[in-house]
Amino acid sequence: MLNKIAFKYFGGIVKPYLKHFDPLREGLVKADMRVSIHEYVSNMVFVSFMIMLVGWPTVSLLLGLAFGYAQISSVALAVTMSFTLSLVLSSMSFAAMYYYPSLSASSRKRKIENSLPFGTMYMATIASSGAPPTKMFKIISDFSEFGELSREVSRIYTDTEIFGMDVKTALQKASERTPSEKFKDLLWGLSTIITTGGSMSEYLHEKSKSYMADFRRSIKDYSEQMSLYIEMYITLIIVGSVFFLILSAVMTAISPTSSVISIQFFVIFIFLPMISVGFIFLSKGISPTEE
Repeated sequence: MLNKIAFKYFGGIVKPYLKHFDPLREGLVKADMRVSIHEYVSNMVFVSFMIMLVGWPTVSLLLGLAFGYAQISSVALAVTMSFTLSLVLSSMSFAAMYYYPSLSASSRKRKIENSLPFGTMYMATIASSGAPPTKMFKIISDFSEFGELSREVSRIYTDTEIFGMDVKTALQKASERTPSEKFKDLLWGLSTIITTGGSMSEYLHEKSKSYMADFRRSIKDYSEQMSLYIEMYITLIIVGSVFFLILSAVMTAISPTSSVISIQFFVIFIFLPMISVGFIFLSKGISPTEE
């Protein structure tokens, strides 16, 4: 519903400027977002406009109540501050929507490449049984364990079986939309093997060995990084916080002040949990596994 409203009222406005959003067009394709560049840019402008439209009077009212409406200067200050804040929020929402497809594409790339060593090994096993490529794609697409890789292969199978494309064309089309360079290289190699009549089984076995070697290196690098981060976390955060609490407790015993107790409360119940949550997200973000 909102997409239709955005396109209706802003589609004509943004159409002359779509040429400036070519990087976004590529991001939408690689992020597998089934929406046209025209519709997406219309949504970006619509959301930013609505934040500005609703935020300006709302924040003006709140600031006006805070400052008081007794003086004209207070009203002017409230309106000016609310306009600035609403403009900043509107710009931030526009930027967030602009960069979201590329971030989503990066996430898909990581998930595809994490599953690629195991998916390629499985494809090699299927190919060695003499199954045709379409059958191989069908089997891999049914394995949800491979996540984004299964979805990519499923689209190849759909292009061949539903839309009637030949396998070579479907592989080339998939290579253009995938965010992973490794998977793109694999698809072009499969296309060449099908064209020249080489051994698909041998090609996939060699690729699976190469991807598995890369995966082992990434696991090793991850363990080394985590060892460093854990040492930093224990030394700086845990030991540092304990040292601070002991020192502040001694200072409080000598000269009791409420400010020290407030700082202790902040460190224990706010600072440490926030740092711990951030550490969890960091370790998950650099992990070479999908989950």
